[in-house]
Amino acid sequence: MSRRRHGDPKSGGMAPMYEGPEVLTALLRKAGSPHPTEEVADKFRRAQAAGEPRSAVIPTLFPDEPRFPTPEDARRLYANLFGLWARLEAGFGLEDDAPAAVEEAERVPAAQLPPRGTELGRELTPDLVEAVWRHLAALPERELDRRRDRFMNVQPDLAAWLDAVPLPEEGGLAAADLVFEAWAMFDHAFGERLGPARYQDLAAVEREPPPLEAVQPAFAVYALEQLDLVSDEDTAFGEAQRAQVERAVAAAVAVLTGAVKGGGAEA
Repeated sequence: MSRRRHGDPKSGGMAPMYEGPEVLTALLRKAGSPHPTEEVADKFRRAQAAGEPRSAVIPTLFPDEPRFPTPEDARRLYANLFGLWARLEAGFGLEDDAPAAVEEAERVPAAQLPPRGTELGRELTPDLVEAVWRHLAALPERELDRRRDRFMNVQPDLAAWLDAVPLPEEGGLAAADLVFEAWAMFDHAFGERLGPARYQDLAAVEREPPPLEAVQPAFAVYALEQLDLVSDEDTAFGEAQRAQVERAVAAAVAVLTGAVKGGGAEA
């Protein structure tokens, strides 16, 4: 789902993950790119030397729209492309010549989290939003999976609604990532004051939710950045698709905000 790791069609949130030239070549071929990893690396090096952004180069790897049998195929390909870009930018080659150094270069710096449940009121602060996304970005994959499992356990209606609400294929994973991250921010900010979002409340506002910037302005800035990255990386993510994603995220955040009890810090 960013300044963190999200960036491709499913940004979100996604960490760079370079698995080697053979794996990346196979992923590229599966998605419809004729370029092996070596040619991609040459393109990346030339772009970096010219000061071109990654988002301008990746679409040129595909003569047509990339094909992804599953969302996981898309996520894995873009994670590998982002990882290769980071390796080359750090001065390393295609093989694992300095994996520890590359992993360090790719890692998003963690931020110091405040104690859970100590935020006042119902509005996320910019510092809290920044701290939580950095914390999530720095988590090992297994721990991040545990957080997602907890999200589904404590917010079953929200998870079920997110599965049912109409979302475009392009940007659908970005919507899911943003809703998960929003919950993680609410959960850390308000702790036990955050109650469950109710399915009926979500269904009631999903068509015309209140503007995200009016309900949670700090999170709105973050979401805007993430969706801008999706637009940069996926040309199929147009205005109509983005509007669908924005409505879903705004609805989820509005109901989460209403699910925060009281106005003080938890005891």
